[in-house]
Amino acid sequence: MRDGDKCMLQLGDAFFESTEDDATDYCDTKVDMYQDLVEKLEKEEQEIISKQQVLKQSLYSRFGKSINLEDK
Repeated sequence: MRDGDKCMLQLGDAFFESTEDDATDYCDTKVDMYQDLVEKLEKEEQEIISKQQVLKQSLYSRFGKSINLEDK
């Protein structure tokens, strides 16, 4: 919502009047924060998948085809 140089910024359930520049800066900061979080979680996911593959290989070498593990 915009009215001239002022806009309404929603934080939680409340709206606050802010300048467009401040609101844009706030949104850019939040986008960067969440993008960093997504990248961190994707890296963690890859590490877990890598560890999982090592464990699967160990189990298959020990038990052969008598076990059936999911691919993912």
